[in-house]
Amino acid sequence: MKVAIPSFLFFFFPLISFAQEVNDEKTDHYLEEDKKKISVVGGLSYLHNSFGLLYEHKVFRLRPNDAFYTEFFLRYRWVDVSFSFAPKLTHINNDDPEKGKSKYFNFGFTFFLAPKIRQYVYFSQVKGLYFQDTKEFMRLLYGNDYSEEDYLQFPDAKYRSFKGETTYLWIGNKKDYRSFNNMTYQPLKDVFVLSTGLFYQYNILSDIGKTVYQGETFSDSDNSPSKDFRIALRSGGGIQKKIKNNWYAIVEVYPELYYAKLVGENFHEFNVGIFSNARIGYDNGKWFFGGGAQLSWVNSSNENFYSTTQWLFRAGIGLRFNSPTFVNRNFDKIDNILK
Repeated sequence: MKVAIPSFLFFFFPLISFAQEVNDEKTDHYLEEDKKKISVVGGLSYLHNSFGLLYEHKVFRLRPNDAFYTEFFLRYRWVDVSFSFAPKLTHINNDDPEKGKSKYFNFGFTFFLAPKIRQYVYFSQVKGLYFQDTKEFMRLLYGNDYSEEDYLQFPDAKYRSFKGETTYLWIGNKKDYRSFNNMTYQPLKDVFVLSTGLFYQYNILSDIGKTVYQGETFSDSDNSPSKDFRIALRSGGGIQKKIKNNWYAIVEVYPELYYAKLVGENFHEFNVGIFSNARIGYDNGKWFFGGGAQLSWVNSSNENFYSTTQWLFRAGIGLRFNSPTFVNRNFDKIDNILK
């Protein structure tokens, strides 16, 4: 028995090494072939979001009207772009007279600065907000007997957000992590990643001078924009699991420490939160589809100005196809310069 165990180990460990080499060879072969392909994804997303408005030391919530919007991802080599908007075709709300109409536009891209450093840049804008806490606001002005159920609308209000995140992968590298970003990369194997990221965000709320309430329009010339910035340190991990017949599942969870400040005001706070993402999908290398949910939560107590609970649901379908030869040739030149 003492001889059998070492003999078995000497036989088993080379098999593990060989299996790993084969796996790495398959991954390298896929990435080499993937350089000649363009991935395109189209789908629908649903966003539930709210923004804080500080008045008389009390926080009130501004919200865009809930809507589905179209979302697109396009990737070729290291260019990974996403953009979305809300056309009339996917606008399904029946409460526009009470809450008004909201328009969405988002644009972002992701790339790796190094094998273990991922950079994410994103811009989003929503136009058209309503006052979710209208009754509470009116009671503050006119007393507790106020009982109207209508909403204050800000049809011209714009909430613009500039976001970025720089993430360092403690466990894993860009070969393993790229499929976590979106559906444009095919998940090839079971993967566990561990990372720390610095998230930063600059927001501008403007054009809230025009107000609509119960069919009447009011204007206020004092319409200075509100600006704030937010920083969060996120640390956590993610798991990618391959399932039978080209199916896969991905789950990520990142607790965060959060700091935010109103620009030009003596108002700031520290907070805690969590960012999580989950997706399940099918990918056979040529075409693919999937759906998932994303939660961004920051200490959801209304006493905190920067508290928020943002849900995002999305579903999409995509296709990979060969890129034109002249595009491959020109990107080969760029890749050689960047090496």
